[in-house]
Amino acid sequence: MSEPSWGGEVVVVHSSRSRAVGLAALIGAAVVWVVVLGTRAAVVAGQAPASPSPAPVMPQYDGNRNLRLPDDYRQWVLIGQSLGLSYSEGQGGHQMFNTTLMEPSAYRHFVKTGEFREGTMLALILQGIGTNATPARQGQFATDVHVIEMAVKDKGRVPEGWAYYQFGGPMTGGYQSTAAPQPKTSCYSCHSEHAGRDNVFIQFYGLLKEAAPRSK
Repeated sequence: MSEPSWGGEVVVVHSSRSRAVGLAALIGAAVVWVVVLGTRAAVVAGQAPASPSPAPVMPQYDGNRNLRLPDDYRQWVLIGQSLGLSYSEGQGGHQMFNTTLMEPSAYRHFVKTGEFREGTMLALILQGIGTNATPARQGQFATDVHVIEMAVKDKGRVPEGWAYYQFGGPMTGGYQSTAAPQPKTSCYSCHSEHAGRDNVFIQFYGLLKEAAPRSK
């Protein structure tokens, strides 16, 4: 009887391990290929791989429940502009450019549903009017910011749902980082009575009207 060959046994074990590693590699490659084929098929079919929707951005308040002025409001979506538009009589001859912006996640919700969701925020930037500036020969343009205002839909903050805030500006002693809601009789009543949709003067916001679903 011959003596056991350790070298032979080592070779057998190594061969078995090699086969196991090779099989695992083949299975891994097959899985990767299936994923690649699935992704390509989705693209060919016009269906991009699903990606999670950004979380809705909500209004933030301080300890006194005053609204915080968002840091990025000037990066929001433009929904309307006007010149000299006023909701009150006898304001005099002082006109301003009005630019209205909407928080992007609320804008996307509106485009999809035609509704202003809870937490919707609109920012109104009021600017002066400039003329006769070189090299312009005619026309008017918006100059320095005067005042920043915001409208917010939040039933958790005010029972009527919508609240209106003024954050001041360079023409009123500087910007305020927080603001308390204006009295209901100051803004809410007018919006409630005359707004084109859910307390928003959508009739003055051509870009927003165009973006609304046709069925709404």
